[in-house]
Amino acid sequence: MAKRSICRVVAASVVAAATGSALLTGPAWAADETPGTAAATGAPVPVAPAVTQGLDKEVRSGTPAQAARAHMADHEDTYKVPVSDLKTVRTTKDGDQTTVRFRQEHDGVPVFGTEYAVQTQPAEDGRRVTSATGTLYTDLTVSTTPGVDEGTAQRRLFLLDANLRGVEGARTAAHGLTVLPDAQGGRLAWHFTVTGAKKDGSPVRQEAYVDARVGGLALSYNNIDAADAAPAQATGVRVDGSEAELEADKAADGSYTLVDSARAMYPVTGGQIRTYDAQRKGYLDVAGGPVTDDVPLVRSATDRFDGANTASGAVDAHLNAAKVYEFYKNEIGRDGVDGKGGTIHSVVNVASNGKDYANAFWDGSKMVYGHMNGVPLSVGLDVVGHEMTHGVTEHSAGLVYLNQSGALNEAISDYFGNAMETADKGIAMGDATSGLVGEYLCNGTKPLDECALRDLNDGRNAQKDYEPIPLDIDNGGVHYNSTIVGGALWDMRKSIDTGLADRIVYRAAQNYLTPLAGFTEMRTAVTLAAKSLNVSDGDRAKIAAAFDAHGIEDGWERKAGTHDGTTIGADVLPAYEVYGGVDEQAAQISGDVYAIAHGDAVAWDRGSAAFGITVGRFSKQDGESDHELAQDDAYLLDPSLDKDRVVFTRVAADGVGIYGAGDKGQGEIKKIVDAPDADETEPVTEDGALAYISTTVDGEQDVMLRKADGTRVNVTPEPGTRAARLAMRNGTIAWAGGADGTYGTVYDIATGRTQAKRMAGFLFGRITDVQLTSDRIFWRNTQAFLFRSDSVETAPVADLTQTKKLKAPTSMYIGQFSVTDDYFAYSTTDFWGGFGSWSGPWKVKVAPTADVVNGTAAYQRVSCSSGTQMAPSLGDGQRAVWVDTTAAASDVVTRETFAATCEDQAY
Repeated sequence: MAKRSICRVVAASVVAAATGSALLTGPAWAADETPGTAAATGAPVPVAPAVTQGLDKEVRSGTPAQAARAHMADHEDTYKVPVSDLKTVRTTKDGDQTTVRFRQEHDGVPVFGTEYAVQTQPAEDGRRVTSATGTLYTDLTVSTTPGVDEGTAQRRLFLLDANLRGVEGARTAAHGLTVLPDAQGGRLAWHFTVTGAKKDGSPVRQEAYVDARVGGLALSYNNIDAADAAPAQATGVRVDGSEAELEADKAADGSYTLVDSARAMYPVTGGQIRTYDAQRKGYLDVAGGPVTDDVPLVRSATDRFDGANTASGAVDAHLNAAKVYEFYKNEIGRDGVDGKGGTIHSVVNVASNGKDYANAFWDGSKMVYGHMNGVPLSVGLDVVGHEMTHGVTEHSAGLVYLNQSGALNEAISDYFGNAMETADKGIAMGDATSGLVGEYLCNGTKPLDECALRDLNDGRNAQKDYEPIPLDIDNGGVHYNSTIVGGALWDMRKSIDTGLADRIVYRAAQNYLTPLAGFTEMRTAVTLAAKSLNVSDGDRAKIAAAFDAHGIEDGWERKAGTHDGTTIGADVLPAYEVYGGVDEQAAQISGDVYAIAHGDAVAWDRGSAAFGITVGRFSKQDGESDHELAQDDAYLLDPSLDKDRVVFTRVAADGVGIYGAGDKGQGEIKKIVDAPDADETEPVTEDGALAYISTTVDGEQDVMLRKADGTRVNVTPEPGTRAARLAMRNGTIAWAGGADGTYGTVYDIATGRTQAKRMAGFLFGRITDVQLTSDRIFWRNTQAFLFRSDSVETAPVADLTQTKKLKAPTSMYIGQFSVTDDYFAYSTTDFWGGFGSWSGPWKVKVAPTADVVNGTAAYQRVSCSSGTQMAPSLGDGQRAVWVDTTAAASDVVTRETFAATCEDQAY
């Protein structure tokens, strides 16, 4: 094998830049060069052997990557490159051979064009290295400190590189420093990629390297991947066994890749449809950002894609992506996902912990597909259309993927995915199956209606069927609630010309919707889009009727359901939903006073405080109003009440500390503790005493006590403390501790006595809530092996060894609980909650604490509200407060006594 010299490429490209002549599309290697020599200068370029075989007879233990790295280290005298300079790029398996690929770095800077592949075979109890091939450069000595900054290099790029003159729509991406090997120990360069199009329409992806010492152009070439391949047609076998022609690229070696350059975008922007095989990589490893080098294009040795390329879903993904592109181009007039003819990337065959990943998603730059029961999700045109439409929505309406706006995002994707599929398969809009989403994912093993994931013909009504789901399940119900508005759009499509309906929905998303739009805004957007398209009065009446039929009208959120309590906070977003459980109760209560911590997801749009605390009295008379604790330049969170004051966490640019307001929250906000070298959080107060968690820069989380007389005590002076879930009651402080959050600890303020006990499984369990009564500690034990499972346990404060698991509640998912000396209340859902799924309205149930501890509790409902009840808080007697969500309105509600009986007690 002739060694390819980098010097020839560098010399050729500098000449081309100076004369304006055309460059080759990639490095041009001379076939007659001898190993390790430079064609242009005659100077030797120090390199490692291009090929080694039979060098290593030793059987090595560990993974293939470990065996390969050990081989390189043991034979450094041969390769002359420190193993510390080799970064593992990827490992691939072909039969019983495993290849480990390394990339060379010099002082942490990647070296241009280097990759070394080490081949291993299984042997006895380990691996044997059989060969190694590739390119490594030895004796690199160049300094990696640049003398020319990146900005200067980029400015000089367009001055010096004639290839870039006249590039239309030029965009420059900076990749940092690279070492270009040469005979003088290497050259440090800034690397840029410039993309755009030449005036003749041919695409440009210019890789340019500017010398970081002198600022001259060191190397430049057009790196369009299809430059050494020709567009060709191939045959693909779908998962259902049918065959179809597909567009591919034919490489010089006669192989084919799933690269479609036949679409209208290619001559203008170079945009292609490219399909990659993740080869069972974890979906999280490929999600986000561009497709990485270790995820290869789908390839076939011939012009037939079948076998593994069928089973992976690659053929279906490639064909369906082309259909989606053509639908948007021909029916809507949009050029691709980004609307600018940008390349469309699909990655198939991802896994989850080695098993099928039963989902598909748009990650902001590409589509990613797994398998469901062995069937790739890319078989469904509606699924592919759905995911690509997420990309279209991201580049148009930008709908936030939460609650109503997220459900709207899903609905638009369902709509267009089904619009494409019904047209492709010739399904009439009146057909009962026309609204099914994902009905072909079972590959004929189930009836379509049983296989489908959702149905746009399910007839759901916003005022009756909207599910008020918390943010930690399905992002607030983006899938559960999507068919309400999706059904309205689909009914519109059934009642007017389908092409017109598609243009209306597209224009609504493109021109009228904004990121936080909800169902009502969708109706408005569709109405405005129809008007702008000069839709007839008759069709506009049909559009209105479609939304009416699904209960989407002004104020629909409060036209459904009832609750039997008194609202003390309307339209509240509990702070704990945003902060992941910092405050897991609707309110903090002390006698007649309550404090509600709330967030405001659209605060910047209204000029109000993003996070604040509402303080009020249950006994307030008509005309009396609550008091709002808020600051424009800070977030106020996690309140705690005693008989004199409210304390809370204040988060601001200059620090995180504990602040308070006297007169039961009516007084002026004042600092209590806000140290410059620590963050203070989770305050709890009782009778003037204050406990909180102090987190230092090194991660130490100490429980600090500030007694009523001002004395300060570090309750956890030992190093390495980790504390959370702080509680205080009757002179006792309790918290979850230990490095893994499995230890429960109590501290007696009067005596200084501390008790600690492991209260959760150390492998998969953790303590996720701690509460106190006058004589007992209660905690929620959350196990997370395969799925979530919750239980509540208790022990006397005086003796933690007397631990007892409560007979009830025990559930796959216990939302929140509250306990006093008299009563225990909790909210829960059923089995599916453990999988992050929604299974219907949660209800708050309550029983006497003594009965709960004894295992004889007969739980009753706190409220007969028709909505969802979460985050209960108990006060004196039977006083209860909870978050009550009816339809899409979320209120903090209270009752002075528990409900006696409810007709729907089955909940």
